[in-house]
Amino acid sequence: MTGATLEEYQDKMFIVDKRVGPTSFDVVTAFRKATHVRKVGHAGTLDPLAEGVLLICSGVATRAVEHFMNLEKEYEFDVYLGVETTTLDAEGTVVREAPCPDIPQAQILETARSFVGDYDLEPPVFSALKRDGKRLYELARNGEVPGVGRRRVRIYDMQVLAVDLPTVRCRVRCSRGTYVRSLARDFGARLELPAHIRQIIRRRVGHFRQEGAFTSERLFDRDLSGLQGLSLNEALSFLPAAVLEERAGKGLRYGMLPGTRDVVRTIGELGPHGPVRMLDQSGGLLAVGQRNEGKRRNPLQLVDTYRMFVDTAAAKGWGAPGKQ
Repeated sequence: MTGATLEEYQDKMFIVDKRVGPTSFDVVTAFRKATHVRKVGHAGTLDPLAEGVLLICSGVATRAVEHFMNLEKEYEFDVYLGVETTTLDAEGTVVREAPCPDIPQAQILETARSFVGDYDLEPPVFSALKRDGKRLYELARNGEVPGVGRRRVRIYDMQVLAVDLPTVRCRVRCSRGTYVRSLARDFGARLELPAHIRQIIRRRVGHFRQEGAFTSERLFDRDLSGLQGLSLNEALSFLPAAVLEERAGKGLRYGMLPGTRDVVRTIGELGPHGPVRMLDQSGGLLAVGQRNEGKRRNPLQLVDTYRMFVDTAAAKGWGAPGKQ
């Protein structure tokens, strides 16, 4: 941290390019040790075998993790046809094998397209999901095979990039909660073959891309030269915003929800529901609110609930915030 101060890494979001090997938690720990920032989290787990975009949040930015996790993801991955493993990736034990025939490319392309839309996906048994307070992978390692159940996800697009049987390289754009290992298993099943993941790269989370991201290897080496984070307001710029007049902005810090009459101007399109940034007139982030068309207590209210994300500059001189 030569020449750097703790403030440079506090209350920001960082785009990290995770390399194969460490877990997402390992990368968070490396960031914490390198920067000496105590409160650090990530927005979306990557398996040890996976690489690519991992969003790291520090300080108050950790409160915004849910908004980053809700962003669209883009992955590239290799499906190996003919072999299924316990973990649905190359690190697991082989549980089923079958010879891979010479499948027509048109059939492979059509199979990929068949996943587009809302899709009921069953997460892997070896995953970080919890059952009765325990991670599923912990139960699986102890010989238990818990019923996982299916979850509804959305596949926005799925393309075949290359075919070199028994390997098929794909690209998918998908919603939160999509386990690509499960997608590979199901891809094989639709071709009547066992399958698993050989390689997976998360190229993008929302508009945050792998190109130019800070490599995780440098965090483990505690080399922070060139590490730059985005302020929370910058990082959340994909959310629409409402600029509040001064009285409403001050009242917000003490639990008073702003109404439509308190809005000076808006940035982006404010829909009837969903998150919205609330800014002061200088552009400082005061809070992130949640609009909910079906639960508004008062039709004049801009938001039904809020979670406070206060920028130091915006809060200066306003006194202590209310209980959060």
